[in-house]
Amino acid sequence: MSWGGNTIARALALVTVATGVAFVDWGVRPFEMQLAPPEQDEGSDNDAATPGIESQPGEAESGTGQPADAAGAFDPNTLGTEIGTADAYQLWASGEATFIDARPQHEYVEGHIPFAFLVPPDSLGDGRLGDMMEFGGVFPDMRVVIYCEGGACDASHLVALNLQDMGFTKIHIDTDGYPGWAAAGYEIETGPDQVLGELP
Repeated sequence: MSWGGNTIARALALVTVATGVAFVDWGVRPFEMQLAPPEQDEGSDNDAATPGIESQPGEAESGTGQPADAAGAFDPNTLGTEIGTADAYQLWASGEATFIDARPQHEYVEGHIPFAFLVPPDSLGDGRLGDMMEFGGVFPDMRVVIYCEGGACDASHLVALNLQDMGFTKIHIDTDGYPGWAAAGYEIETGPDQVLGELP
């Protein structure tokens, strides 16, 4: 084999090894997302929404660990991307957010947060988010809360990234998921998605 052929063979071997290492690394490395923090509603001048700024002593608290407005009411503009069950419940009870269940259909049917849309990640390629917007009246300027099984479940993050790509800017992920909601004793409902129906 000539000098040129030997060099090409070595280069191909290195590329093959590097590609193999990259695929192994890709399969082992945890899922990373780049989700933007939720935007504040227009007209809000609450400084508490700025990361790293804590409420000053004497400021009202909402009871969820989040600063409240001057009247002591819950202010969703203080929430970050990842929230817990108490804050998710405040958003649900106030009617200020649309809820999306990113779990498999059989789990949704067994129990879900009332009025939540069923949008598991494997339905994204079938236009389920578009259906939610068209038939459910959900638009990118609305606040949404996405949940799945909580903990290490990435389903809610995958749906959130797709929503962000569609122009949604007020996205929250309930990191406790449905198990946290049910354990807190909050209202649940069973059955299929009343608006979008069952998955094909």
